[in-house]
Amino acid sequence: MTKTEAVIRSIIGAAGADIRPLAYAVDIAIDLMFVQKIPMDDIRVTDDVYPETAKLVKNRYGISPSVKTVSRRIERLANLCWDALVARDLVLEYIGSQLNDIRAPRDIIFYLAFYVHLGVPFFKAVDQHPALLF
Repeated sequence: MTKTEAVIRSIIGAAGADIRPLAYAVDIAIDLMFVQKIPMDDIRVTDDVYPETAKLVKNRYGISPSVKTVSRRIERLANLCWDALVARDLVLEYIGSQLNDIRAPRDIIFYLAFYVHLGVPFFKAVDQHPALLF
């Protein structure tokens, strides 16, 4: 289990869902932001993250599903993750600010990317290093 998968499991628990699509998406976002140094605002999840994730996801026959299928899976998993954060009162711990809701499932990808890569919640990381956004 990767560090990203461990963080996601620590949030949603032992749910029967295959969390790998979300974990791959988070890892790709980490690579784009922290390795390739692409600002978060310049990353288009539908163009930059979902297609790359679709290449990594395989079914039991070794076939990659469509980008549309993978994007729906990621969005469902991101919403499941958000619901678990709220239900377990973990929003402050993992995100760093008491939010009422997320704007879109893509937010969870970035929040988790910051948490996994830097070891601190998104809003604390941005407070400490605002340049991370640009």
